[in-house]
Amino acid sequence: MLDDEEGRDFDKSDNHNYEIERQLTEEFSLMREGSTTLLVPSESLQTKVPPRTPAFFNPAAKLSRDISTLVYSSFIRLNGCLFKKVPITLADAFSGVGARSIRVANEIPTVDKVILNDLNPVAITAAKKSAMTNGVEEKCLFSRKDVHVFLNERRSIKKERYVIVDLDPFGSPSPYADSLVRAVTDGGLISVTATDTAVLFGKYPKVCWRKYYSKPINCTYSNEIAVRILISFLGLIAGRMDLSIEPVFAHSHRHYSRVYVRVHVSSNEANKLVDNLGYITHCFDCGDRRCHPLVFPSPPPLSCCICGGGNNNDSKKKLSVAGPLWVKPIFSKQLISDILCIDGNNYGAKSDDFLNRVGGHAPAPEDHNSDPMLDNHKIGVSNSKGSLLSLSPSSDDSVQVPYQKYFRQIFQLLHTAGLELDDQPYYYTIDEVGSAMRTSPPPMNSILEQINQGGFRISRTSFRPTGFKTNASMEEIKKLL
Repeated sequence: MLDDEEGRDFDKSDNHNYEIERQLTEEFSLMREGSTTLLVPSESLQTKVPPRTPAFFNPAAKLSRDISTLVYSSFIRLNGCLFKKVPITLADAFSGVGARSIRVANEIPTVDKVILNDLNPVAITAAKKSAMTNGVEEKCLFSRKDVHVFLNERRSIKKERYVIVDLDPFGSPSPYADSLVRAVTDGGLISVTATDTAVLFGKYPKVCWRKYYSKPINCTYSNEIAVRILISFLGLIAGRMDLSIEPVFAHSHRHYSRVYVRVHVSSNEANKLVDNLGYITHCFDCGDRRCHPLVFPSPPPLSCCICGGGNNNDSKKKLSVAGPLWVKPIFSKQLISDILCIDGNNYGAKSDDFLNRVGGHAPAPEDHNSDPMLDNHKIGVSNSKGSLLSLSPSSDDSVQVPYQKYFRQIFQLLHTAGLELDDQPYYYTIDEVGSAMRTSPPPMNSILEQINQGGFRISRTSFRPTGFKTNASMEEIKKLL
């Protein structure tokens, strides 16, 4: 085991703290997520906003953890040959009760070591209990250190840097970005969550500029702008250290944005960062939006090229500028194909095949006797809404149906991302189109068909069910419909 920040052996101190044991016994419950049993605060399963004490666990983030497990597993399958000389390690900088990292240790056999770090002794002790329950305690190391200390302690030895680093802090990841990119090995993967959506979605543009070096826009596609600002920020931080980045996946859900980015040691590739960044201009009067390169032959446009709306406060027609942000593709089609069990670029697979691969049925309960204390807790299953479902044999349709529906939602998200025109850094919604045409929103299939027949590229977007991406302008869309 790793020592904690005071130099005491973790197993001989916190694990035998009677107050912590009391809290774990009286205030925690067992639940099942994926094929992993987790020890989590009982109150977090019963309240809409999970409390931070005695430890933080968010049931609503199940989607994020499910996708993480799929992405990490696929990343290792596709790139494991690059790390033959080093163990495949995952570092969870803000592990909490270990929901994400214990699942990785239990559900991805190709990961050799998982290192969990959290300053909260109750959380890290609960994580250790979960590791023991799932029989992966030998695969896990536990740490209670400041995040910067934890991430920087291996940076001086290249062979000891982590292959995957997960950063899921409260609020903004901005303060930890420098330490994060230093902690990962060449070709490794970093996954970053940002929950300061009010900042990234444009409510506080000055704060966004200060934290992410970019200006957001509060508009219908703010969630994609947030993701692209976050990727751009990571690229700028990495570039200062002669590192380049390669986005492989991203998604935005409810209160968070999450990105998965590979990091490469290459000053030449880092110099190309400027080619991947740009600006978006958005006219709030006519709905026109356009992408512009970072290096303009002239300053950004001061007025909309369609209706003449300006970007000054005195103009009745408002033109806003977002950026700089990442304007190039953000999805690895190869990784998505691997997750969905698809060969090449054939995205016509059935979700049933995906269900069989990831285990879309509720797992049957198991007999866990590794710790008598854990046997006293109720075991349940958390669904996509975070509510508790009683476990029953896998033949029970009442459990199978919600699981099948939930995993089909994940399949649809990934399937849409695989087909998405992710080189278009914005999308339209059917409601916007209806409003611009002063009619009811047209059917999505009708929009897809007519714009495609008009000679333009078009796809759905994974960022919004009612959204679509196309290289046609709003004026061209209205003419075609």
